[in-house]
Amino acid sequence: MINRNRHLLRLSDWNEERILETVAIAMRLKKEIKAGQPSDRFHGQTIGMFFEKPSLRTITTFQVGIHQLGGMPVLLAPDSIGLGKRESVPDVARCLSRWVNALVVRCFKQELVEQLAEYGSIPVINALTDDFHPCQALSFAQMMTEQYGSLKGKTVAFIGDGNNVANSLLTLASKVGMNFTLACPKGFEQPKFVVDQALDGLKKHGTQYRVFNNPEDAVKDADILYSDVWVSMGQEGEKDTKQSHFLPFQINDALLAKAPAHCKVTHCLPAHRGEEITDSVMDGDRNLSFEEAENRLHAQKAILWQVMTPTSDFGK
Repeated sequence: MINRNRHLLRLSDWNEERILETVAIAMRLKKEIKAGQPSDRFHGQTIGMFFEKPSLRTITTFQVGIHQLGGMPVLLAPDSIGLGKRESVPDVARCLSRWVNALVVRCFKQELVEQLAEYGSIPVINALTDDFHPCQALSFAQMMTEQYGSLKGKTVAFIGDGNNVANSLLTLASKVGMNFTLACPKGFEQPKFVVDQALDGLKKHGTQYRVFNNPEDAVKDADILYSDVWVSMGQEGEKDTKQSHFLPFQINDALLAKAPAHCKVTHCLPAHRGEEITDSVMDGDRNLSFEEAENRLHAQKAILWQVMTPTSDFGK
């Protein structure tokens, strides 16, 4: 049986208090590093990093963050390990548990991070799977808190595919009291199990989940528009089909003009400029994508802090 609170496998495993505390830790760690006073909490600790998928932000920010906290990252090459092929997942998990203090995993199947957590004895962090991207959602939560002061009652409109980032943002909304709107072509909605998991939390907070097939309807009351690539990693064969469906769902100046004047824009990156978002929006003064990207560093340090130390140690 997995102690799901000991890991970050999917954001639905964490309650509102733990999520908000993680954001608070991230903001504190960000202030400390900018003041030149980093914590050495993880001195002598080693964190393994296994990445099946390409990465710029996640792999860089985890490595830098681990170093800033006094630890050492160890990159584990997928081709060398042959996880599940050269050696079974349970055996790899048991070996790594004897060598490193935590494991950061970016892979295709959610099942893999679940298995590593089940058979290992160290914390496992989901750094992106086909189903979820909890690190991105927590970085977004930190950025929104910095920009708006609070998450409660805010409305995020996700314009695009009902993908792993959308899934984690919906989960975040259900936990902290945000409204979540998805604008996508018919047939590209989020999985039913993700929506069903979120409904109780949304009801508890009195917030809404809405789906529109017209992006103009989705942005009318939004506090922030969220964009992501139309074709996720590993789905490149669907590019031509998806582009024909998603062209009307581009975030551009015309769509942004339909949103409230205070509405901002963000993108989890990398951005395919001219596809899901235009240069004018990415380079405009309402874009917060790079603020969110900066917070990948600090939110992920906070995630490590949460899973590798007792919660009561916050502030010590």
